[in-house]
Amino acid sequence: MRICTFRLRGEDETKSRVGLVSRGRVAETTERISMLELLDGGPDAWSRLEPTSVRYSRGVLLSAPLPRPRKILAAIVNTRGMLGGDVTLDRPRVDMKAPSAVIGPGQAIEGRGSAVRPEVELAAVVGLKLARASVEEAKGAIFGYTVLNDVTAPRDSREDAYQAYRRDQVSGELKKATLRGPLFRSKNHDTFCPMGPWVVTADELGGTTRLRMTTRYRGRLVQDGSTAEYIFTPEKLVSYISSFLTLEAGDVVSCGSVGWTRRALGGLDPTEYVCKPGSGLLELTIAGIGTLKNPLVGAKTT
Repeated sequence: MRICTFRLRGEDETKSRVGLVSRGRVAETTERISMLELLDGGPDAWSRLEPTSVRYSRGVLLSAPLPRPRKILAAIVNTRGMLGGDVTLDRPRVDMKAPSAVIGPGQAIEGRGSAVRPEVELAAVVGLKLARASVEEAKGAIFGYTVLNDVTAPRDSREDAYQAYRRDQVSGELKKATLRGPLFRSKNHDTFCPMGPWVVTADELGGTTRLRMTTRYRGRLVQDGSTAEYIFTPEKLVSYISSFLTLEAGDVVSCGSVGWTRRALGGLDPTEYVCKPGSGLLELTIAGIGTLKNPLVGAKTT
């Protein structure tokens, strides 16, 4: 099942509700509820959704499937394409994105500073409360999947680097060192978390092991990879996070991005690729789910 959050052209955002997507059309459901209300209804709530005979092919405005998730946890690096070479990890590295940064399909990403980096990521939508869950329990608690763009402004983290005295691991002496700045500001400007176009339930997707993931900017392929590259599967990430932080229905766990095409990257490392804001369209696609499209524009001046 493909479940979206939508409203009709001319309706305000308070009229947004869950719809069922099939063959390019959106069907009203017998219950006018939000995605969070659906998730709060329990693990079988989605199976009780019934389409009505009212279906729309035009005039539909899609929002982010979860316009305001409860929490967004994001794997910082989860593929060798992002780590480089033969580097791997013993456990996930996780950051947070602000729910208020979420935007939906077609909404503009407002670039900050000189440039931003888009990152195509498979995002798992949690459907049950979880604490210290096993991998199998975590897998059973994933309601479905969507596409998430983990937009980043790399210059922010460089500007947020700072100096502090730290003990040298070789000599044991306290020395002044420049430390990498935190990632939070670079990943949490308004509009830096596009999601969509809908949620595909876990049973329909059928698995997440070999889904092609791509990013195109102005039609040019800049990212090309697969979920087969993930070091930690979605269920392992969900299980790991639940070991120290209780997850709730309506939380989103973004599973990490893939590497950049050789043509796009050139001699840069994976953290240095950026797109300059302008009139360019970003198109992020994950096989079996769909394509999330957002224009990248300059920052608002007012």
